[in-house]
Amino acid sequence: MIFSDEGRRKILEQVVKCTARVRAKKAIGSGTVVYSNGGNTYLLTNHHVVEDCIEYKQVWDNLLRRDVKKDFFTPVELDFGRFDDYGRFIASSTVLADIVLYDKSQDLALLRVRDNIDYQKANLYPKDDAERVPLLVPLCACGAAMGEKPVVTFGNLNGVQIEIDGYEYWLSSAQSVFGNSGGGVYTQKDGDWYFLGIPSRVSVVFIGYGGSPVTHMGYFIPVFRIYRWLGEYCYQFIYDGNYTIDQCEKMREEKKERELAIYMRSQAGEQN
Repeated sequence: MIFSDEGRRKILEQVVKCTARVRAKKAIGSGTVVYSNGGNTYLLTNHHVVEDCIEYKQVWDNLLRRDVKKDFFTPVELDFGRFDDYGRFIASSTVLADIVLYDKSQDLALLRVRDNIDYQKANLYPKDDAERVPLLVPLCACGAAMGEKPVVTFGNLNGVQIEIDGYEYWLSSAQSVFGNSGGGVYTQKDGDWYFLGIPSRVSVVFIGYGGSPVTHMGYFIPVFRIYRWLGEYCYQFIYDGNYTIDQCEKMREEKKERELAIYMRSQAGEQN
């Protein structure tokens, strides 16, 4: 694709600068900044990128008076690049981030940066139109392909309503390889680039004893699924300015209390 100077600047600002390389215990992937305000920054990535940083242990719960299985997290490292006006890489900075939400079945994870500065964040595709994106619209994918600094590739939206493990995925022909997982797929709207989803997997052709990735057949998690997931766990502030971080935290605590009360009643009923 051919871009004007303004077009290249927009890709740098609205795509590349929103992307971080994610370094976990045993994996390297990507993450996309989807919220950064007042020193609070959150990134989206894939669960499979950070899963080695999640451990489960049996611990005593004083409230339930029994051993329960709880999750414990190791922080991940994020590498952010700095670029000049021509898009040339100048330097990188590394910051720690904590896993605050994850879902193995949906292959989603949300990270909170420990830094207190604001970062460039992606434009999220409008929620009301997120399920009505036309086929064949131009796309770009961005991520730390093969562990490199953010790599941008281009293609088209070639499929929707593709069910994998019970969830809908969309198909992109923008090349995607190892390291792109957790990054971003974008499309243009009114001249700007908007985050449309998260690269999650690619097709693989098996020949003999080995498999070769089909890099132009990448499946990504569409943004409408991400909206539903964040809303279910009370992180609406990420995409809706009518909510604040404090309001969402209170909503999560109230939800936990309700779920705990239901659990305690069910346990009491079983004992009776």
